[in-house]
Amino acid sequence: MSERWRRRWLVLGVLSAVLNVFLIGFLAGRQAFGPGGCGPRGFMHGQRAAFHDRVKPEDRARLRQRLADVRQAREQVRAALQREPYDPAQLEAALGSLRKRSGEVQDDMHRMLIEGAGQLSPEERQRLANSRLLGKAFGWPP
Repeated sequence: MSERWRRRWLVLGVLSAVLNVFLIGFLAGRQAFGPGGCGPRGFMHGQRAAFHDRVKPEDRARLRQRLADVRQAREQVRAALQREPYDPAQLEAALGSLRKRSGEVQDDMHRMLIEGAGQLSPEERQRLANSRLLGKAFGWPP
């Protein structure tokens, strides 16, 4: 086999490996964090459709606003870390704001869960209890 063909096979092998790693990462990320995944994004999607339908539109709007506040607080943390000269007081204040905003999101989600679960049938509550909302990030252990 000529040197030219060896190089082609090497390049094709490397491209194949890179593509496989990308696809596996993409699929794993989608499974864990896509629609129906864990965290605030998955709170109102996927298997929890029956629950989602019972969440008031004003609660959804408030949750969206709270999530925007969390994103802004994260940006403040990022800015404090990048600031020169470094100011530990600014970072501490930004982290405090992020903690507060994150807590508000969690409080809202808990309140919505309490109110919404009361409107579900026992079967729907069972599906909600077994969903990834309450499981580990990558699903229940085997």
